[in-house]
Amino acid sequence: MRHEFESRPASEPVWLKSWHPRSADAIEAPHCPVEPRTATERPSLAEGGNTDSTEIDAAFLEAVSRGLSLPEKALAPACLWDETGADLMARAAEDPDCYPASREAGLLGEVAAEVATLVGPEPRVLVFGAAPAGGLDALLAALDRPHPPEILPLDGAPPRPDGDGAHPEALLGACLGATAGSLAPADLVAVLERARAILGRGWLLVGTDPNGDTESLLRAHADDGGLMAAFHLNVLHRLARANGDATPDRPAEAGAQGGADAAAAPLGPEDFRHEARVRLDPFRVETHLVAERAGTLRVGDETIPFAHGESVRTGCAYRYAPGVFQELAADAGWEPVRCWLDPDGLFSLHLLRGEA
Repeated sequence: MRHEFESRPASEPVWLKSWHPRSADAIEAPHCPVEPRTATERPSLAEGGNTDSTEIDAAFLEAVSRGLSLPEKALAPACLWDETGADLMARAAEDPDCYPASREAGLLGEVAAEVATLVGPEPRVLVFGAAPAGGLDALLAALDRPHPPEILPLDGAPPRPDGDGAHPEALLGACLGATAGSLAPADLVAVLERARAILGRGWLLVGTDPNGDTESLLRAHADDGGLMAAFHLNVLHRLARANGDATPDRPAEAGAQGGADAAAAPLGPEDFRHEARVRLDPFRVETHLVAERAGTLRVGDETIPFAHGESVRTGCAYRYAPGVFQELAADAGWEPVRCWLDPDGLFSLHLLRGEA
């Protein structure tokens, strides 16, 4: 199937793949150290050189509380990225079904020389959001004497003007990894407009996932081995630790009883299942943690009620076909110059030039 969803009602999800921590395929969240994160890896609420664990836990609990207080419960991506989450995602990325990072890196290796020729020598490189170190290294290796890359947030103040001789035509922005796919269309246009204001007549290289195959998308976001599920469920284990609970303290029979007692019984990680859902308009993959019974989830001093079957969205990845992305880029003041597509149609790279 290739993005043939127009005949379906926009409200109908093309779904579902579920995984439960009590299944035979369950993978325990590891408690082992991982390599230090670099500036190009995913942001997390654990960043900060002098930030102690109490401050980290407080920021994490505040972010979770804010997300669970929304009309439709949803967690910010940074909530998922502690050391355990980073390790689980690194392990999941080794699976061929979890294709975006490897496909982007392979495509960058093939086209980086052409990008370098078009951009010219000594470009000032500005990285918008996060970018995988491997792909960025391949790009930098191909460029002719690039300036050290500068990492910019997706919002906030623009960088200071460069004073060492770089010219506007030698500006190259990079929006790689899952950055573009994490943004809804309106938000993506806003980021592209900000990049246009910063780069002027410079260049912007953007990676997008155009995959419209429902089955492969579900495999990528809910693999049979359970690593992606463990990655998302890890936020509940992290919450229990931040609360100071090894496991929820509730009577064993509370969840089985009906009435008010069951609705007030505390929920733990084992009371949620992981689901990946493909939805339309806009085309995206959502990941959810679904409560398998009614109860309450403790977040610091708060208790958040969950109905049976209620979910919290833990991720949303948008899929942009080349033509769709180019229309959004044009709306933001960019001229599409090149579009490279992975041989299997699983990833694309767009080189844009600021319109005169």
